[in-house]
Parts: sequence; C-alpha cells; structure tokens
Amino acid sequence: MDSAMCTSRTVRDGWRVLRFYKTIGHGAKCYKKVRNAIFDWDFEADNGKKLVGIVSAKKQQYLWRQIHSEPTEVRAQSFSKWFISPRKTLMATFSEIRFPKPIKSIFVVNPVHVAYQIIDSKQIPDCMYSCTSYATLSGHLLTGEERVSVIWRKCSGGKVVVEILSFSRPGPSIGGKIVWPLVGQMQRSFFLEEIKHLERIGKS
Repeated sequence: MDSAMCTSRTVRDGWRVLRFYKTIGHGAKCYKKVRNAIFDWDFEADNGKKLVGIVSAKKQQYLWRQIHSEPTEVRAQSFSKWFISPRKTLMATFSEIRFPKPIKSIFVVNPVHVAYQIIDSKQIPDCMYSCTSYATLSGHLLTGEERVSVIWRKCSGGKVVVEILSFSRPGPSIGGKIVWPLVGQMQRSFFLEEIKHLERIGKS
C-alpha cells in the first residue's frame, strides 16, 4: 500500500468511527523505532495550510530498561510476555487556524490523557504489536478516544504496519455541537499527518 487509507468510516450509536492503515516499512529495527515513537506521543506537522500535532506534559519513561539496552533482534525473540499499563500522562492535541496576513494565527488546544498501552504483545500469531490510546478530558470540544498501533507482521515478509482507530462524538458543550459538523475533514488530515510522522521515523 503506497498511501495511508481510511479503510472504514462508520457511525454507530452517535459515534464516528474512523480507521486508517498503512504499511510503513519492514523489520525489527523499523518496528522498534515506531513503537518507541507512539509512546512518546509528541509530533507536529505543517502541511502548508496549518500546523497540527500532539504535545505531552511529561516524556514517557519506558517500563523496561532493557528496551534500550538489548539489541532489537534479541529482544524480539526473548520477550514472551505482554501487559497493559495504565498511565495518567496529560497531553494536548493542537491545530492551527491561519488567517490572511497580517492577522496572526490562533491555535485550538484540546486536553487529553493516555488511557492505556500494550507493549510487544504476541497475541496475534506470527506477529508482534504495541499500541497506546488517549482519551479526551473535560473541556475538549469532542468526546472520544484514539488508538495507535504498530504491528510487525513476521509472516508477511516482516512488514511493519501502523493502524489508527478513532471513536468520537460531539462534547456536551455548545461549542462542541457547533464544531462537530466541521471536524470530519480536520480529523482525517490530523490522522494522515500522524501516520506520515511515524513513517518518517520508521525510515530514518
């Protein structure tokens, strides 16, 4: 797959469900880089029209010291356990709104927090995957959750795949209900830029 695809877009019980999927590289080295990046949650991208991204209040400290001390190939063969580790890391998503010059841009900043993470799971046969998710906090214009997963498909030539799954609906505020009809394309642009960011890391 040459470009990221929105492979599904549905509405269930008022929730907008979006799924994006892309093969971004091959092998253990690529998997490691992207896995570490999704737990950092820090990225920004400028597509020429606006600046978007995520910023975390505190950098992630990895739960295993050997994640950085053992060679990737050894670790991939030796890790047989996986676990879920809830975290309370506070973050914010941001999106720039640009106006014609000389008017300065403004930024829409929305609070979120990390909900969970799964590291180096082997539950999928012949694969290893990691994922993490953030959910909205009070004050966000939307209500919902985004999950980012990186999957190393050893049975498919060692492909490394990134998947983004989003559930969202308007927040309870008047502002949330007003912006809801307008955010569909904004969400799509945000997630595509996030995948491009992870792809650049995987190929670096």
